[in-house]
Amino acid sequence: MASRELLDDVLAIRWPQPHRPEDDEAPGHLPGTAVADAWKLRSAFLQRLEAATAEHSPDCDPLLAALEELVATKKAADEQIRLLLAYGRVYVTPRPYTLETLGQAAGLTPSGVGRAFRSEEILTAGTLTGRRLAAVEIDDHHPDLFPGDASRRRCTWGGSKNNPCTDEPKYAVTDKSDTRWACCDSHLPGYLRSRPAPEPNGHSM
Repeated sequence: MASRELLDDVLAIRWPQPHRPEDDEAPGHLPGTAVADAWKLRSAFLQRLEAATAEHSPDCDPLLAALEELVATKKAADEQIRLLLAYGRVYVTPRPYTLETLGQAAGLTPSGVGRAFRSEEILTAGTLTGRRLAAVEIDDHHPDLFPGDASRRRCTWGGSKNNPCTDEPKYAVTDKSDTRWACCDSHLPGYLRSRPAPEPNGHSM
């Protein structure tokens, strides 16, 4: 079984020792509720560790268990960040959040925001919020999806014949006649607006 010293060190790093008000009357200590919450987190981890030890192995390692929990938490947070970025960029109308604004909040560059989510996140965000419509078909762009050369190289959904969009395509979208078009990040909200939509969620900031 892992030594008590290892367990104590993992707890100290993962959840630093809560500062009890009765231990130090100096200003800056955590309020009683925060202390109680911190101790609850430690206790919950110990219970999970004991359960894992009983179920899997008497040698269950607390350091590895803590790392696995953090990785799972980070993975879930990253997924939610991608969904929120997709929602803010695609579904907020009539003024979607800019790449710059989303990037500042998420700690990403504007181009990093554009690469952070794909069609899967867009459709999932739409499903979770009730804003995805059955008529909406979005796939990740791939040149082999298109017979014409233009849609293989650039966005063909946005722009016009005399003023075509030259942005790099990111998605493949299908219109009402089942024709497939290449679509860039900037013109995807326009594609969604071309479908019958629920009440928009306006962004006034």
